Amino acid sequence: MDPERFRRLPKNVFLNNMLKAIRMIVEDAVLINVESHLPVELKTLRQHLAATQIIGFGKNLLDVAINKTQLYEPVILAGDAGYLPAAEIELIEEDNSRKKLLWRAMQRMFMS
Repeated sequence: MDPERFRRLPKNVFLNNMLKAIRMIVEDAVLINVESHLPVELKTLRQHLAATQIIGFGKNLLDVAINKTQLYEPVILAGDAGYLPAAEIELIEEDNSRKKLLWRAMQRMFMS
């Protein structure tokens, strides 16, 4: 995501509604913009963040998730890190079927 759009992301209505649905607010979340074409190492990310649940909006964001995950299918990576891969947030916002897929996946990940 380009830096300007990322800067506005905390005010994104769809993102805020999505978080509210799982009883969170944007201040409870850490938003990370992966600008590199290379995936982020989960190990490195975990050294800097205590996150145990990660939603990735976009393609191939985490090294350990490549070829091991499918969109909207939550998985456990590296022992205890829950990871939910999803399409780019802009695509989901405009597509009701993707919204439903994301919502069902979030229910499995956060509300079970």
